Parts: sequence; C-alpha cells; structure tokens
Amino acid sequence: MIAGIVNARREAVLGLCVRGPGGTELVDAVVDTGFSGSLTLPTSLVAKLGLVRVSTSHAILADGSNCPFEVYEAEIEWGTGWRPILVSAVGTEVLAGMRLLANHEFRVAVIPGGVVAVTPLP
Repeated sequence: MIAGIVNARREAVLGLCVRGPGGTELVDAVVDTGFSGSLTLPTSLVAKLGLVRVSTSHAILADGSNCPFEVYEAEIEWGTGWRPILVSAVGTEVLAGMRLLANHEFRVAVIPGGVVAVTPLP
C-alpha cells in the first residue's frame, strides 16, 4: 500500500521517491483525478534528476488553450519496488495522475490530516 495524507487545502497528497540518472528526490505529489498521465514535475526538478527526454506532447487546458510540454523517463518507488514511468514537465506543482493509479484502489478521508491509501487490486 502507498500511503499519504490530506493537506489543509483538502488535497490528497502522496509522498513519492522519484529517481533519474542524476539522483533520487522525495516529492509530495497532489493526486489529480483530472490528469490522465502518470506524474508531472517542474522543469527544475527534471533537470536536477537528469531525466532523459523521450518525446514532446501537448495538453488542452480547462480554458481551451493548447499547452506543449516535454515527456521524460523516470522511476518511482511504488509498493515494494521501482516502477518505470513517463513524467510530463509541466507547471510548478508535482501532480500524480490516473495512469499512476491504474489497477489500484484509491481511498481518501477528505478532512485535513485524513488518510490517503492506494492499494493494488487483485
């Protein structure tokens, strides 16, 4: 199980270890159920981790605008081991998306300090 906590803004937050060729960082990722990808990281953290770029993509934002971004390879500590993922270099926040939670149950006690639990499905 991956555990987290609900912050004062009632956001579900997971503490994740992200690894790249340049090292490992512990990040607090806000779970964004409207994000279909795995993980977003600020470009400054992508550079610090030395992540390798694999492609360019784009997103359509809520206001209808088109936002291009770079996609990188990384690994995260997930459950009992390391898992390869694609990271989108977007914005200034670390966001965990629905691709990361695929095949898992996601439970949240939506009160400040509430428990966030991500459990693999059988």
